[in-house]
Amino acid sequence: MERNEHAIHSYEPGVIIGGRYRVIGRIGRGGMGEVYAAEDIRLQGKLRAVKMSLANVDHVSSSAEEAGLLMRLNHPHLPLIIDYFPPDQHGHELLVMDYIDGMTLQAYMAEHEGIIPAARAADIGIQLADALHYLHTRNPAIIHRDLKPTNVMIDRSGFVRLIDFGIAREYKPGKEQDTVQLGTPGFAAPEQEGEQQSDVRTDVFGLGALLYYLLSGGRKVAIDGDTPNSGSHQLSHVPRELAAVMNRMIDPNPSFRYSNVMEAQNALTKCFATLPVISDIRHEKTGSSRKQSIIIASLSPGAGGTFIALTLAHLLQARQIPCAAIEHPELEPEWHALLTQPAKQHTVALTVPMYRSFYSSTSRLLQWFVLEPAFLQSSLDSAMQYKLLNASISAPIQITDVSSKWTSQSLRTSDLELELIQCDMLVFIVDPAVSKWTPHRMKAAERISYERDQAGKETYWLANKTMKFRYRSEWISAIPKKPLCEIPMLPAEEWVQQQWSGSWATANRSWLPQLERALNPLIARIDKAR
Repeated sequence: MERNEHAIHSYEPGVIIGGRYRVIGRIGRGGMGEVYAAEDIRLQGKLRAVKMSLANVDHVSSSAEEAGLLMRLNHPHLPLIIDYFPPDQHGHELLVMDYIDGMTLQAYMAEHEGIIPAARAADIGIQLADALHYLHTRNPAIIHRDLKPTNVMIDRSGFVRLIDFGIAREYKPGKEQDTVQLGTPGFAAPEQEGEQQSDVRTDVFGLGALLYYLLSGGRKVAIDGDTPNSGSHQLSHVPRELAAVMNRMIDPNPSFRYSNVMEAQNALTKCFATLPVISDIRHEKTGSSRKQSIIIASLSPGAGGTFIALTLAHLLQARQIPCAAIEHPELEPEWHALLTQPAKQHTVALTVPMYRSFYSSTSRLLQWFVLEPAFLQSSLDSAMQYKLLNASISAPIQITDVSSKWTSQSLRTSDLELELIQCDMLVFIVDPAVSKWTPHRMKAAERISYERDQAGKETYWLANKTMKFRYRSEWISAIPKKPLCEIPMLPAEEWVQQQWSGSWATANRSWLPQLERALNPLIARIDKAR
């Protein structure tokens, strides 16, 4: 492929950078470069973020400056720099950072349909102020100058990190204005246009503009001349005290803003103390936000692992319990034909082409991750894209269907068995077809159960397709552990009719109470573990 010095050319999945980082896929793209997810093959596949950009026309390496800047920094709300590769013959330079398990504030806004509670916005502002104060107290002070939704990452616990220092600069006392005028319209302070030198108050403005974006449903700050367009900044739904703090931060005159971010942070903290507490504000240090992983495995082919996984997800949604349901890449794509997909689909935060993602048609509490039938799988693609997918999911409960493939002979079987051992809750599904209970499968299941017992992890057995027949008691007693649930056999003809109608078993009014009663013991344990 022909290259030129003015273009960014994408890395293909599987390419190894520097003998250490194997590219999985692109997870971000902007005017200044691209960001890839990669596995660190020296550290057992640990995920990294690789930022690729072009050296500028003056041959001044922007990434080298950014790398040098970050290497001197150490703060929990800032990215950890891992490696740097100077420009190659094509002008591509690479900055390798620790992978952040989360999404940008822009994606976060989209996921919440632009509705961010005042308490959450204030909490984000307080955290970012910590990072900015650290930068501003370096010697010399470092001014970020580009606070915007795509430059802030938030993880599932609500912990934020300030990323992308591409236009950060060191403050130079006595200098009248910035050498280079950069910034993002709607977030950049007026002085970044070149009339004055940016200082710590520039980041006070940027933080206020970011808060305005979060609280206004995604609008940007509008400034007319030297005065703020006050009419456009009035947010009636925002508490008056918080609105006053935000408006002072985004005053176009630096002299009228808070003199530093600590003053702004103190003001935000006072506001936060008066705001209603919301359940989804959680911090990493409390340990209160932990994803619960549940794997549904069939002891033998056809036992009904997929049926239980999908039914369980539907029932959790009905009880207002948020969850994500995943079709494991070891399986043949099947869910796409079993689930009703809305016309408008919502993609996952990361680019994972092996999957399509959409919310339940009745609620955003349930998100499906379905294998894309047209995707051509390879061992690298499926294994690493699945790893990326798991890292990107923010739902507190994750149900994964592996059906009977956990004992397949593929190259990834050992990894899948490790998943079964390490997940929070493992559920084995058995049916009356005991002729399929091979010694190999029974021994593997007992070994996995034993290892989980030693680690203090719960393993449950569910008897599926229960019915009245002469040897029913013998079948139940043959199950390695007393089944937690017994799920009734659905009438075959009606069940086929139900599937062809495009709706799941839980949509059948006569079956729903039976399924709820049968799976209630499992749902109660899942709810208790939240």
